[in-house]
Amino acid sequence: MKPSPYGPCGLFCGACGADDCDGCLSERIDEYVRQCRFRVCTRNKGLDFCCHCEDYPCSDLAAFMGDKWPHHWTMEPNLEFIRSQGVAQWLEAQRREWLCPKCGAEIVWYQKQCPCGQELDAFEVPE
Repeated sequence: MKPSPYGPCGLFCGACGADDCDGCLSERIDEYVRQCRFRVCTRNKGLDFCCHCEDYPCSDLAAFMGDKWPHHWTMEPNLEFIRSQGVAQWLEAQRREWLCPKCGAEIVWYQKQCPCGQELDAFEVPE
């Protein structure tokens, strides 16, 4: 599991397959994540999550959540879960969701097969 398992936008970084990043709120991130407008905005406002902002969902976040990338589509339900049930319960639910149902190995958003051979119901990479 990544040391920083979530981003303030509601993405579960624990299911991101990037090996060169320890999660959106860690120090070991790529330049794209470092400049992420949601990461920067929540830091500037002193917020843990976008859903705690009086402007939630702002137009930038709404557009990002509805773009062509299926893992972005998880952000709105994730943020609503966080608002209603808290981050601890959401993290526990995410950790369970992103495990192979056969062997319990951690899996990522676009992974089609676990090393144990289990076929996974993964997101499709958009064209």
